[in-house]
This record gives sequence, C-alpha cells and structure tokens, in this order.
Amino acid sequence: MSALPVLLLAVAALALGAAMLAAAGDLGLGLGTGSGGRQRFGFAAAVDLATRSAVAGLVLLFVLLLALDAAGVPWRRRSLAAGVALLFVVLAAVAWYRQRAAPRDDGSAALGPAAAPAAPFGWGDGVALTAVAVFAWTCWQRLVAIPDFVYHWGLKGKRDALAGGLDVAFLADPLRLTDHPDYPNLLPSLYAATAHLRGFFDERSMLLYSPLLLLLLAAGARAALARADAGARGPRLFAYSWLQAGTAAAALLAALFAIGYDLAGGGDLVIAAAVVVALPALLADGGRPLAQRRSDDLTLGMAAALAAGVKIEGVPLALLLLALRLLADGGAGAPETDAPETAAPETDASGTAAGWRRWAASTLRRLPRLAGPPALVIAPWLVTCLRHGLFRGTNSGELQLSRLGTVAGAACEVFNLPEWHALPWLLLLLPPLLLHRRLRPAAALLLAQGAFYLYIYLAAPVDTEFYVLSSLPRLLYHLLPALLVLLTLAAAGWERRSGQT
Repeated sequence: MSALPVLLLAVAALALGAAMLAAAGDLGLGLGTGSGGRQRFGFAAAVDLATRSAVAGLVLLFVLLLALDAAGVPWRRRSLAAGVALLFVVLAAVAWYRQRAAPRDDGSAALGPAAAPAAPFGWGDGVALTAVAVFAWTCWQRLVAIPDFVYHWGLKGKRDALAGGLDVAFLADPLRLTDHPDYPNLLPSLYAATAHLRGFFDERSMLLYSPLLLLLLAAGARAALARADAGARGPRLFAYSWLQAGTAAAALLAALFAIGYDLAGGGDLVIAAAVVVALPALLADGGRPLAQRRSDDLTLGMAAALAAGVKIEGVPLALLLLALRLLADGGAGAPETDAPETAAPETDASGTAAGWRRWAASTLRRLPRLAGPPALVIAPWLVTCLRHGLFRGTNSGELQLSRLGTVAGAACEVFNLPEWHALPWLLLLLPPLLLHRRLRPAAALLLAQGAFYLYIYLAAPVDTEFYVLSSLPRLLYHLLPALLVLLTLAAAGWERRSGQT
C-alpha cells in the first residue's frame, strides 16, 4: 500500500515530536484547566499539541537523517527504524527524569490554549478537512504534481534513496543535472526515507506528503486563531464563528491554489505551513507564564528550522522569525520569571543600560530553544554547500532599481492569475495591520519576507520578467495563508470593539 510508509513516518514524526516536547517540559502545555482546577483536554488543545508535535517531529526526523549520513550509516529500513527508536527512547528517558525531578504543582497555571474558549469541532474544521481530502485525492491520482517534482525534488529524493544518504556527488556534478543543487535537503531526504520503507521510489507515496502538510497548515491556522482569541469578550459562539471562518479560509486558499497551480511534491507548502505554525508565538501578548513563553520559543524555533530545511528562501525567513520574536516578546529587560513581560526600560541612562543587560542575559538563555533547531538544520547545509561549491551564481547580483517597473508589471500579471482569484491584492492591507499592536510582529514578518523577495528580483542576474512570472505565484503562497489568519483576527477584533460601543 503506497500510503502506509507515509503514515508510518508521519506517526514516527508525531511520536518523536511529542517525546521532545515532553523532554523540554512543554507537553503538558496542551492541557487546560476546567472547573475546580481539574485539567481537561479539549479539541483545541489536541490540535495545538498535534501541530507542535508534528513540526518538532519533522525537524527531528530530518536532523536524525543528517546525523546518520554524517556518521556514515547508510539510510536503510533497519537503520532508520533503529535511529527513530533510539532517539525516542532517549527523549522519553529525559522526559521521565524531568518529570520525576520537577516539583509538584496543582495544575492551575494558565497553560497552552487553556485561557481560550474550548473551541470544539465546527463547520470550518469540516471545510478544512474536506479541502485536505480533495487535495489528497488529486495527489493520489497524480493530477497536480509540480513540474519541479520531476527534475528537482523527486529526482534528488530518488538519488538520495539510491545512495543511502545525501548524494552530494550528484549535486556537485558540473553538468548540473539537477536544478537548485544548493537547496536544503529536508524534502528529498524525507522522500528517500519513504522510498526505503516502501522498497522503491513510488511517486504516489511522495505526493501524499503534500496533503499532510496542508493538514498541518490548517491545524496551525486553527491553533493560531484559538490562541489569539484567548482574551476575547462576548458570546462564545461569536468567537467560534471567527475561528471557524479563518480556519476554513486558510485551508481553502491553500488547497485551491495547490490544486490549480500544481504544487504537490514541492517545498512551498512546507514554508507556508511553517509561517502559519509560527503565528501563535508572534501573536502572543506579554502576560503569559514563563513556561508558556519558553514553549512558544521552542515552537517558533522548530517552525524556523522547518522553513530553513526546505528552501533557500526559508533561511532568511528563519532569521526574521527569530529576530521578530526577540523584539516582540519583551524587548529590553524581558524577565525570565513568571512576572509579566515589559518592553519599557527605565528612563535614566543607568536604568537603560541595566535593562539592556537583562535583555542580553534573557536572550542568551532563550537562544537554545529559539536558535538551536534552525542552527541544527542551517549549519550542515551551509557547510555542504561551501565545501562542494553548490551555490549558484544566479543567487545574488547587483541591486538595480531600474528593474522596478518590470517587476511591478510582471507582479500585476501574477496577482491577476486565475488560480489566485485576485487574493494577492490583499497584501495591500499589510501596512495597516502594522498599526495593530498584537498583529504588528506577524505583519512585519510578512512585509519583510516580501521585501526580501523584491530585493532578489532587483538583484538576480537573470531575465527579470520571466523570473517574476515563473516564481512569484509560488512565493506568494508562502505569505497569503498567514495573511488570511491575520485579517480574520483583525476583523474579529474590530467587530468586537464595535459591539461594545
């Protein structure tokens, strides 16, 4: 059965991710507190926990494959199973030791999505699952595979499967038989591992990862909406309606374009999902407990690693995520205590210096969770590319502002593509979102990533118009699902304020 290896690796990733969250002390953050201080586990908490576990598990699985390759252990069915089992046992042992050493508490802290409404399964969730199912059917029928799957993602995955590890010799071939030899290798490595479990390289198996990533994107959107709605006022049904509308909108947008533009098998779904999964940490306010702040740091770090592991565009995105998280979450002098965070340092010179010293100390303590995961992904990729000369000359060039007219004209054509249904014009609403304090870090992320794409178009030594027309439709896919989540939150907040006046 073609789907079985994919499901096995998906379950393995979930198990590894959950074990890692437990080892980090974050697994219990999916629990809420019900009446009488007793803990409950509702649908919203389950979605939040599964989303965080899936992202962490995918990153851990990729890091494990890199470690096996660096140690000279060929990727085979037995070595993969042994590696996953050993890593799970180690993480479970750390979690068990941590649990025994941790002081007992009454479980009354406001953890995870506990402060949010219960947010049970609703019509928007049904729409999202239907979109995932339709996309999965088109993938199973091999109707929507991206052309890059043939000569890029799938080709590298097949070569890695045959080589039993990263086929660097193939990537470094001066004939450049593959496109993008300098891309990070998360997706081809996942394909190679699946091929070993399957027994051969099966296109259907590889394409099935795309609907699973769409499911991760939809779950991330729902988790972000539920977390951000924690302080909502008014009837609960009202809050649920916005949550359901935002979940349905993000999933439908991602599915419709993936089907209409043939995105299955490529890496763009991975980056889009990573951006959405990172939203709760960027949307968080400053009144959370220390445990929740640390959990958000780890989740954002894992999302950054996931983005950095799949495409070059994901590397600056990962750096932007880390920078905005540090700037948005406490600023100078953010305490490593359960006291509320504050971004305002003292007004006198000595107080300001003390505030920045506290910020520096706090940042150093947070770096293992924030920067550790992306470093484990970026460092091996960077060393491999530099050592074997994989970087292409078309990646950079001299900035030429004279190209702005060409870029603008081609971008307008892309914005009006029938597969996009004019939705890219919603990007014009990003600057006003900067005025919303809660949404500002996430809006700044989307604007900064968009500005990076513009810089590449103005500097890359290639045909500018063709470059924009061929790549911008997919680059917009990285931003628009997250933008719909932000617009949903902005609309919900505006209507709540209108109803209170």
